[in-house]
Amino acid sequence: MSNVSDVSVGLAHEFCITAIKAGFTPDDISALAQNEDKMRKVRQFWQNGCNLIIKGPATLIVDRTKPFDTVAFIGAGWNVIEEEKAALKLTEVDFSKVCFENGLKEDESSVTGEDKLKRLKRLSGIRLDAKYGQALYEEKGQATLRFLHDTFGLTWMEFAGTVLRNSGGDRFFLCLYRKDDGSWGWDFGWLGLDRHRGYVSPLLAS
Repeated sequence: MSNVSDVSVGLAHEFCITAIKAGFTPDDISALAQNEDKMRKVRQFWQNGCNLIIKGPATLIVDRTKPFDTVAFIGAGWNVIEEEKAALKLTEVDFSKVCFENGLKEDESSVTGEDKLKRLKRLSGIRLDAKYGQALYEEKGQATLRFLHDTFGLTWMEFAGTVLRNSGGDRFFLCLYRKDDGSWGWDFGWLGLDRHRGYVSPLLAS
């Protein structure tokens, strides 16, 4: 990953000149410069060869004959206390069509997990559940997770379609994160902690 220090003033000036020639206005450039989310989407478009259609790996299949087993996957003392009912009906998802939401307003830098959950519930998308997190983690070669990193730059996500509770009564999301070696691990995020812009959750259009 490049550092800000790698970008010279001359290079930044050249970028702005090219953007103006391409039809961007100074207001457009200012809006992009001040909005990391929009700039990230521009980067995703660029990495996809400036194509609007993104081709991902094969559709991920989930076995719904068995519910998410907290004891088998996480350990004793954990329970599912809330689930997105629409997500439980999904048996396959094309992750190239999934959007990733952080629940933040444009002028915010962070939001608690509980507030993020409330905001995501007000959106029209289906919050993918922990069973999809398990399927992504256990997929052979973690092909879909590698695609999501290579295409969208994702290194962390949490599944807001399932709320977990530990033996102490605290509420959590199941999370997946990218390791230094390129593989992905799992964890759980307490809903009392703040989430920043990179802390996204997958939503499927309903």
